[in-house]
Amino acid sequence: MTYDLVLGAAAAEFALHGFAGTNLADITARTGLTKGALYGHFSSKADLAGELTRSFESAWADTLAAAVREAEETGAALPTLRTLLLGLARRVHEDLPFAAGLRLVLDAARAEGTTPVHLANLCGVVALLVRRGRQDGSVTTSHPPELLARLAVALLVGAPAVVTATDTADPAALVTEVWDLLEPSLSGSGPGTGAGTGAG
Repeated sequence: MTYDLVLGAAAAEFALHGFAGTNLADITARTGLTKGALYGHFSSKADLAGELTRSFESAWADTLAAAVREAEETGAALPTLRTLLLGLARRVHEDLPFAAGLRLVLDAARAEGTTPVHLANLCGVVALLVRRGRQDGSVTTSHPPELLARLAVALLVGAPAVVTATDTADPAALVTEVWDLLEPSLSGSGPGTGAGTGAG
């Protein structure tokens, strides 16, 4: 229980402030434990960040692999793409350890001046689903799959930046609303309805 409490407190701090902006004193204050109790489970801030990052990377990889399998099994790539993006948006909004892991890997890549491999992998899966959607007939647009993939990933990652505390919609709801605008142009079903694409 102490382990989970400490990890949850660290996730909340990392999700809000990133690695550089988080310190052990704030994590300890969130738990109500002593520093000694915290150090009994994690030796440093880097140790906490590493645990959250490993958990995130495993969950991220599993989610992408599940989307590819679903598209293969159902033969309907566009509904799978919708489920993938909206599911990730909801998880980033509601699952603090997952959100913290994403923040940590994005911050690390930015500090290194590299492209986050996790977003590159997501782009690859989105592009794959667009291509398969063209084969199964659920996607009719002629736009390059790689361009559509970048757009989808930008929507997912950028939503939190444009949602403020005064908005009625959370980032996941914004992703859903924008995707509902984009989806008809991908499927050729016309503006406004997204008919035949399945629910998120």
